[in-house]
Amino acid sequence: FGLLVEMKGMAIAVAVAVAVLAVVEAAQLPPVLLQWSPHHPAHAGSRRSLSPDARDSSDMLVISNGYVEVTIDPALGQIIAATGDFSGSGNFAASNNTLAAPWALESVSLDGAVSRTSAKPTLTVLSNTSDTVSVQLAGISDSAVAPTATETWIVTLHKGQRGFELNTTGRTESGSQHIVAIQHSAKFAAQSIYGYFDRGAVQQMKSTAPSSFGSVDRLGTVYAMGGDDRAAIELLRTTATVEQQTVLVSSPKGFPTGSGFREVRAGKLLVQDSWDKGLYNPSKIGDGVKWSTSMMIAPNNHNFPSLNLTTGPNIPPHDLESYITGAYGSSPGCLCTYDNEVVPGKRVAQIATTVAQNGDRGYRDTYNYFDPDNFISLASLIYSGNTYLQQQARLVLERSGDFLKPNGQLPHHFEKDVPTYLALSGATQTGPNTFWVKSALMYARVTGDLPWLKNYMPTLRLAASFCFDLINPKIGLLDAPGSLMIDVFIRNNYTSDSNAMMTGFLRDFADAEEAVGNTSGAASLRALSVSMTTAINAKLWASSGVGRGGDDHYVTQLNLDGTTRDFVDYDSNLIAVAHGIPDQERAAKVLARVDSGRCSVASGGGPQWVSEIYYGKQDTTSGNIGDSACAMGRIAWFDSHARKYVGGDESLAKFNSTLVPLQRDLVKYTWLHERYGCDGLQHFNRTANYFEYPATVVMLLREIRYGINLGHQTVSIAPFGPSVYNFHIGDVNVDYSPSNCRLDLPGNGARQFSIEGLKPSAKYTITACGKSSVATATSSGVVTFSADIDCTITVEVSAAAAL
Repeated sequence: FGLLVEMKGMAIAVAVAVAVLAVVEAAQLPPVLLQWSPHHPAHAGSRRSLSPDARDSSDMLVISNGYVEVTIDPALGQIIAATGDFSGSGNFAASNNTLAAPWALESVSLDGAVSRTSAKPTLTVLSNTSDTVSVQLAGISDSAVAPTATETWIVTLHKGQRGFELNTTGRTESGSQHIVAIQHSAKFAAQSIYGYFDRGAVQQMKSTAPSSFGSVDRLGTVYAMGGDDRAAIELLRTTATVEQQTVLVSSPKGFPTGSGFREVRAGKLLVQDSWDKGLYNPSKIGDGVKWSTSMMIAPNNHNFPSLNLTTGPNIPPHDLESYITGAYGSSPGCLCTYDNEVVPGKRVAQIATTVAQNGDRGYRDTYNYFDPDNFISLASLIYSGNTYLQQQARLVLERSGDFLKPNGQLPHHFEKDVPTYLALSGATQTGPNTFWVKSALMYARVTGDLPWLKNYMPTLRLAASFCFDLINPKIGLLDAPGSLMIDVFIRNNYTSDSNAMMTGFLRDFADAEEAVGNTSGAASLRALSVSMTTAINAKLWASSGVGRGGDDHYVTQLNLDGTTRDFVDYDSNLIAVAHGIPDQERAAKVLARVDSGRCSVASGGGPQWVSEIYYGKQDTTSGNIGDSACAMGRIAWFDSHARKYVGGDESLAKFNSTLVPLQRDLVKYTWLHERYGCDGLQHFNRTANYFEYPATVVMLLREIRYGINLGHQTVSIAPFGPSVYNFHIGDVNVDYSPSNCRLDLPGNGARQFSIEGLKPSAKYTITACGKSSVATATSSGVVTFSADIDCTITVEVSAAAAL
């Protein structure tokens, strides 16, 4: 797909359409197979159909369906390999085993010795059809000589599933008094382990020494990803009779196992709810302890969890891989919402800027930056379409909202669990309030959680008023106390960054007011946005004698005495274009000025550079020039919206030149550094495992390339490039073509829909919730209609137009 960036306009659209159609044609689901395999894990060995009389004692039992291959040692009652082929072509020989050691039942004795060598269980084939294979292994034990626990396993694989089912029932036996734990143990090749507990999310990778996190809290989802083996695995734990304890494991870099998981059926760790050595309480367990468990296990030959992804048509593989890697690799690992994650003995909903590695994080002990850092990381969580992650985002938002000052100022960030209202640079910024409110509005509109929005609106109004009160009604501009989103840059007075941002922010807040019934308030905010746009164009445009002149950009700031400062800031100018402040002629001039820069994306630089004029020590707080020569993901986001606003083949090519290198690096490395350089490469001396670029990739794919934007009362489908696609991620399902569209989206109630790129002037039949209507596309191929979002919506061109 990377080759498509060399194409333009319709060529890209056609190529993407062909790619999607190829997936559709290849969607014939392979059958489920049950075979014996010698010499495993060397997959090149021959396979034989199931015949107990024809197998050797060392043969492995292999169940596969094209997407999953699970290999069982029937003599030991262990799963020795779980391999995935995301494409469904059954090419398991080219895939890595996601298990670094066999999945087994084991016991731990008082002296720490582990036993996992079972007596030979009894194998029974429960089902062997092309649709379902299910086998039972009865009599699995922790020891062939003196078993202290026995189990029955049932392993089931269905046609068209990305995961297999593992159901277990078991009990402790006589002689278990010298045992401190009975557990299912799995060791993974992937580096980073993630757990979605009811009480919060937990993640860790590359611990200095093997480290364990045990909890009795319910654990729904576990996954491991990242590393050179490209072998991610996801577990969905559906039922357990008693949630005795689950344990996440992180291993040092270079260990044979990168991470692991233990499902403790009897026993308990000495240390709960914190990363520790993983020692068990020496209390002995009794006889006759019973349990049953059920889970789905999904191996993948790519570095992302795959269980909830359809095996049917979806966006092109490279887009899908970068989207899911960005959504699940970085931002979820930044969450610090479980007990003790921020401070000992306390549970708070906060989010860091990096994933956890060896018990540490970048920007140590600081959290909840909304300038706009965590606006971007929370967007990634929200766009995952995963309800758990969306609720985690809401909790983080509410945590910061609990500490608004009486004047509405939001904490800039938290130091441990204590709010602070100044940036690390010491500046007061407009960014935290602006982007925190935008994050809250994004949560509400994307999830369709209108009741939460109505209830939380007074808090949002207070936070928004902090910015609204900075607007000087005589000048028509916002008098900013500092930089919008690059805190070390000295910017104040009537700055182009905060004012350009405010025009869009006013419209966003107006939409929210209208959604909760405040139509008059919404109208006032929209009118203010229009007047600010006029003032920006009149007073901040670099015409002759204003700033550096050139008639092709907005100045950095207008001072109270009428003088200006002008660094030809790329961030503020791209914010202005993204919000439609300049007309098309001026917008084209702005982009031409940006693209002429030595370090712009157009010149092969990182996406996208901060400014044309360097911010020196005298231009930054405390002489901090750390962000004076770099590219930022946040600017790439505004740049991409600016390109889409201008439109055309050239803008599309520039957008692709921003996105594609980020996708390449994200797929290659899984986690990325904080900044990029003039050479278009990562700044490896900047903070590692940072959220910004992975989350930005998710935003660019969702909002720009596939153009899926959900409002409080609106839905817009406006792709930038693709003319045909299938998007099925989380709770968002869109099948799009110029002739037919099918939408299944979250939310309730009526929405005003706008779908672009359809057949010009053609008639379309709209069907939703048993009701049909007819709409006619405009001459530019835009169809608008109103429908309830509660049901699946279809948009079909009339037969005459289809011809």
